[in-house]
Amino acid sequence: MPHIDENGQLRIRRQQPRQPPPSINTLQSTSSSNSSGHAPTIYSNDISTLTNMTNDLSLENQNAIGDYDEDQFGIIDSLDYDDIDDGLIDHEMIHRQREALIHQLYTSEQAYLESLELVLSAFLNPLRKNSKQSSFNFLGMKKLVCTDRELKWLFGNFDEILEIHREILASLEQRLSIWGPTQIMSDVFQTWFRSLGVYHSYLDNYGFAVTTYERLTRYQPFKKFIDAAHKDPILRGATLLSLLQIPAGCVNRYAQLMCQLADGTSPMHPDYVGLMQCKKQILVIADEIRPKVEDADNVDQVLMIQQALVGAPFGVKAQRRLVLQGQLSRVVINSRSTGEERTYLLFSDILVFVRPKQDQNKTLLQYKGHLNLERARIRALSVDEAGGQEFCIEITSSFEGVDTLNTTYMGSPTVHVLHTQSFEEQTEWLKRLEIVIKKLDREATAVRVAASKRLANSRSPPDSLKRQGTTISSSSSKLSTGSTGSVHSSNGSNGRSSKQ
Repeated sequence: MPHIDENGQLRIRRQQPRQPPPSINTLQSTSSSNSSGHAPTIYSNDISTLTNMTNDLSLENQNAIGDYDEDQFGIIDSLDYDDIDDGLIDHEMIHRQREALIHQLYTSEQAYLESLELVLSAFLNPLRKNSKQSSFNFLGMKKLVCTDRELKWLFGNFDEILEIHREILASLEQRLSIWGPTQIMSDVFQTWFRSLGVYHSYLDNYGFAVTTYERLTRYQPFKKFIDAAHKDPILRGATLLSLLQIPAGCVNRYAQLMCQLADGTSPMHPDYVGLMQCKKQILVIADEIRPKVEDADNVDQVLMIQQALVGAPFGVKAQRRLVLQGQLSRVVINSRSTGEERTYLLFSDILVFVRPKQDQNKTLLQYKGHLNLERARIRALSVDEAGGQEFCIEITSSFEGVDTLNTTYMGSPTVHVLHTQSFEEQTEWLKRLEIVIKKLDREATAVRVAASKRLANSRSPPDSLKRQGTTISSSSSKLSTGSTGSVHSSNGSNGRSSKQ
């Protein structure tokens, strides 16, 4: 959530959205921010037995050695032999570390699947059941909580992800049921990789999911349903939004654990080569999906800011992203003075300025204004132009628009002069603002071109069948009369039939 640091600066403090909430069997090393959790103590019986056997053997060896006097080993010392074979100890340590990673992979997958099942049982299934009811609000009939279309926006391809991870956990449990020191895992991992492409679709929809969630929470029937669902003890503090955030960290979790497993496997192990190939593949998959995971993190930050805003006349948008933020002050040119310092938030479509304020134990952002950046102009001001202030930026926003008659009108532009603290900060703001404005202008131009094409197509008359008929030669006049004469006769019954 937003908070104010010791210097009075607004900071966006990330939650821990990429792992199950503490109440669920928390995943270890699953977060995109590498946060730790508490793994459940649910292990495979065979693995646990194997570990216990190893511990018992070590204990028996220690007891056996303790039965002898240290003097009886003097001959070994005189021959310069070590009391303990370091090579065997190293081998045992590698084996135990590999086992621990398999434990972690298994328990984290259990916890992840549990979080997916919670989404299904506590939210998705009840919402689906409700959406099948009549949408008519007649004589007090209950309103729909959300429509089928909103369900699709909210959950995306969630069902596909759930089914895939049921299969993944089943394949993992099947392999662990026959576990042994030389057991291989790489062939199991290979079957998973083909399924991980579903996360591209999930993350592509993530912005729409968050936007839909934010909008529906302002709709009373949905808000009532969510508030009631969140009180379910089985969730223990988890929310629908926090559960929907978890899948974005799945590929990163696999990448971390598989890389550690490959690096921790002895080159003499029969699965070493296979695990190294898996490591290479999962890193490629993680690199491909990383930009979308980072974009999902940005969507979460935009939502946190929106939820902290007080008095803002706009809501969250699926395409909106946070680009830059900083403490700037507005310059009043005529009075050669600067106003109170504000927090400026540059998004991908607007520039918002707010004043942070503390409300008990949380930070709120009091809305102070915003600038639409489409067709805006920016430039760096000299000291003289800025009334003696250094490192200033002038933003001229345009009020050009299109009215209901599809005609362009112009309003008086607004000039906003901002003061930055250094040349480097001024340069950074100018660069980011220019990127945002150019992108908005390109998108606006594309929309206008598409609208013009649609308008031109709607005004062009359809191809005339009569005009096509005049090109038919006289030798085929009988055919023309028989087959198309009804088209030439606008009053014939066949002519009416053709329009239908």
